Amino acid sequence: MKKLILSSLLLVTFTISAQDFYWTYYNFSVEPENEATVLKLVEDYFKEHKNDGVTVRFFENHFSDGDNNYSHSIGFSGSLDAMGNQYSGTQSDSWDLFLTRVNQHIEGSFSSFMGRGISTHGPATEGNVWPIQNYIYIHVKDPSAFLPAREKYFSSFKSDVRLTVLGSISSGRSTHGETHMVIQGYKDFKSAMAGIDALLTPDQVEARKKAWKEFGENNGGVSVIRTGTRILLGKW
Repeated sequence: MKKLILSSLLLVTFTISAQDFYWTYYNFSVEPENEATVLKLVEDYFKEHKNDGVTVRFFENHFSDGDNNYSHSIGFSGSLDAMGNQYSGTQSDSWDLFLTRVNQHIEGSFSSFMGRGISTHGPATEGNVWPIQNYIYIHVKDPSAFLPAREKYFSSFKSDVRLTVLGSISSGRSTHGETHMVIQGYKDFKSAMAGIDALLTPDQVEARKKAWKEFGENNGGVSVIRTGTRILLGKW
């Protein structure tokens, strides 16, 4: 991924925190017969080697369109200070050995990007795992209208059945013009397939639909660029 994503550690996914967090992703492809080997290499390395305050996650890109068909993602996330330490440029023999081993099983790099977490909505997240995650790349025309409209939408109904995270993309945008990324986390595939309304009470559904209509009228202009579903394979 850039033959495994790097010669200089740049990887991240969303952590759940009330504070600002920062992330980068590296997307790459692995042949099916090498998937278990790559996962084991990543797990063994990051169980022992990561900076305090950084979370590492490894995903399978399960549902995607033909222009977004990499097989896996790896990432780190954390506070600005934690991420700064992660990217300090310090090299080690163990890191070099990890790269050498994992690069032998990587078919090719696909894309990479980074950004900052803006908001998190859902239940208390300590100890929760959301292994099935829909991702949505969007283009926001007017962030100054979009962000308050979105916060008002989520305040209109209370739900602990799904995690929703919004982040802005600061580098690595495609020519399609995505500006933000939304993650919708579910406990299992059944919940993800059913969608949020199937998991809410009738009163919550009514409130959500009313709030969604208002959001659509006041969000400043939003278009969907791309969608997909990923599976969390490991977290360290």
